[in-house]
Amino acid sequence: MELKCVIIDDEQYILNQIEELVSLTPGIIHEKSFDNAYDALTYSHNQKHVDIVFLDIEMPQINGIEAAKLLRPYCDFLVFVTGHVEYGAESFEIGVDGYLLKPVSEVKFIQQVQRLLETKSNEASTKNPDNFLLVKGGAKHKYLSIPLAKILYIKSMSNYIQVFLTDEEHISYHTLKHVEEAIRDRTEFLRINRSEMISFNHVKQVDGYQILMNNGKKFTVSRSYKNKFDEFLRSRLPGPGIR
Repeated sequence: MELKCVIIDDEQYILNQIEELVSLTPGIIHEKSFDNAYDALTYSHNQKHVDIVFLDIEMPQINGIEAAKLLRPYCDFLVFVTGHVEYGAESFEIGVDGYLLKPVSEVKFIQQVQRLLETKSNEASTKNPDNFLLVKGGAKHKYLSIPLAKILYIKSMSNYIQVFLTDEEHISYHTLKHVEEAIRDRTEFLRINRSEMISFNHVKQVDGYQILMNNGKKFTVSRSYKNKFDEFLRSRLPGPGIR
């Protein structure tokens, strides 16, 4: 198991230090670094999920405490990396998963990552691998159980979603982000733009960034999702994959 991480700090030498620590630590991969929280939030909104965010506290414009509250939906773990001990109580009130003091020692960094790896492993071993998606129906206490194997694609329509199956379709008052979080452990589903998610179980052909489904429906991968799409294809091709 490997955890992907994002690093946020307004001082370049700290970014460099954490990046080096990540490179030396087994079980963790550096994905992106940012010198401000705004750019990190934009990236997280587009990519939707990262395992760990290492976050400074005292930064201009938006500080780490406020940024942590906004970043929490996009990551599994938040770890503060700061030179200030006085934020400890406040940080744990908002549910951070670690608190490393600068300068960060290699041993403490590795220990922190090992704890998060153990937590992630325990969660994975106890998770129920559901083969259905439970969504709200039209009435207040009505719910629909949708087999994941039958989902062709899901489309976001403002404050609700349309779920297209092999034999029918459903409308439910969820956001696409909520659905993506609910099925993120399913490897066949991929978000290809801001409003659409497809199941590769029903993909017939990929031509560049054009996708043809078995039922003839066509989709286009948007610019901001192309890197994630390329990574998805690379990880599933036999041999060295695409370049």
